[in-house]
Amino acid sequence: MLASCRRSPAAAFLILFLLAFSLSAVAQSAGNSAPVTGTVVDPSGAVVPDATVEIHNPVSGFDRSAITDSSGKFSIPNVPFNNYHLTATGTGFATYA
Repeated sequence: MLASCRRSPAAAFLILFLLAFSLSAVAQSAGNSAPVTGTVVDPSGAVVPDATVEIHNPVSGFDRSAITDSSGKFSIPNVPFNNYHLTATGTGFATYA
């Protein structure tokens, strides 16, 4: 392969350009959002299973929700970077924001 790249510098440049372009596209697509994860606990520190966690941006209208698991953990994937209101509601405890 090295010998063929020496014979055709244009082909080698094209391969390097396409490789750099594809890596750039992957980096950009991974950098626009992130998951929001956490654990819902009550004021005493006990985990809250089956709580509804909602994330909302009033400007963009972005809304997502998740239900906590038996250990109080939740995850909301692919949340664009921005400011959000986060609330947790459930049976037996007050709403926390």
